[in-house]
Amino acid sequence: MAGMQQAAPAAAKALHIFMPGRHVSTAGEAIEFSDADIAATAAAYDPKIHKAPIVKGHPATDAPAQGWASGLVVRPRGLYAIASKVDPAFAEEVNAGRWGTVSAKFYRP
Repeated sequence: MAGMQQAAPAAAKALHIFMPGRHVSTAGEAIEFSDADIAATAAAYDPKIHKAPIVKGHPATDAPAQGWASGLVVRPRGLYAIASKVDPAFAEEVNAGRWGTVSAKFYRP
């Protein structure tokens, strides 16, 4: 299936980006995400169609990219993005704890 990866390459970092459950959108809409929804998201992700950028904060244009999500995988805690081409300076900031949380942006089917 497009987007599904069995295992990340050794150098890639899997980032926990989302878990099943009830989430509230920035517009205030409560949406329930099941395990099946998470699996469908991973299966549908195709970086050849649109590769999701890794960005700082919540920029209006999703730029500048600090790296890219080359794939999505499902693990027991939820959805993980396989990070690729991550800017080394940004990676140092993350490792130093300057960016404490991760949030994912989704488009409706």
